[in-house]
Amino acid sequence: MDAVPAIAVAALLLTALACAGCGGARRSPAHTPVPPAPPAPARIATLRVGLPAPRRANLLFTCGAPPGAAGIGSAVYAPDSLDAGGHRWLRLQQAATDSIGALAPDTLLLRAFEDATDEEIAFERGELDAAVFWPGELSARMRSDARFRDPELGLRRVGVLACVAGAGDTSGVPRADMELLNREAFGGDLLPWSELEPGAGAVSDPETAPGAAAARYVVDATVPGARQIERILARVPRSGATRMLKLVYLDQPVAAGGVPVQGTSPAAAWRTPGVTPVFALRCPVLVGSRARDGVRAIGAGAFAELAPCAGGTRR
Repeated sequence: MDAVPAIAVAALLLTALACAGCGGARRSPAHTPVPPAPPAPARIATLRVGLPAPRRANLLFTCGAPPGAAGIGSAVYAPDSLDAGGHRWLRLQQAATDSIGALAPDTLLLRAFEDATDEEIAFERGELDAAVFWPGELSARMRSDARFRDPELGLRRVGVLACVAGAGDTSGVPRADMELLNREAFGGDLLPWSELEPGAGAVSDPETAPGAAAARYVVDATVPGARQIERILARVPRSGATRMLKLVYLDQPVAAGGVPVQGTSPAAAWRTPGVTPVFALRCPVLVGSRARDGVRAIGAGAFAELAPCAGGTRR
């Protein structure tokens, strides 16, 4: 009879060992699934774009050149000879040499607006897929509307707002003054030069760099918004300020540290002693939901370049 319990105990041990072995066999190394790659942005066949008309005023410059050939990256367009209104531009049959050109649409429908408000209304009505504005043009209503308060911002290859100091003045430009100007006159649309050229020390914060002495400002008379800009900067506290800085708009290629920025060329010849760049020209671009992914893939800068005029102070 003693053999029966012994046999039962042995059977239980063998069963336990077998189950442990089965459990180990079921385990597999941890495996993290690889998420699928995001789909490539859909290429839009036709894009309706609103632009400032050549005669449309802005704070920084007047148009000094007529509209040229339209282009997006390496894609080049020509007016459709069958379009009496001159709005339709057809892409020329040529191979794209960059990713922007590869994503560019086959047809551009370009509408120039004499008034920025009319362009805003057309965009709200869904008549435009994208709408380009000069810096500071978007109305307070559009900027406060949740649908439009964060437009894309496109950097143009040409256009610099700079401060010119007097001979021997090596102090920086007070950062707070320029931030006030960008906020009050341009809605924050201009690109601070410190973001193009970090650590250059051209624009200084008086709290961290006491050498950036307070200044008085005058704006070059060729700048259309000179009086408005001067009124804004006149609100800056400047007790005891003895230095004078002159703000000028330079219709020159954007470059940081003498090196072309984002494909611009040639390197800036205007970077001379006493000339301190403070902002690069950046345009707000409103984009409708239908075209948002395509426009973002191309980049807002390509649409800012479609704005048809150039001009302003040259130094």
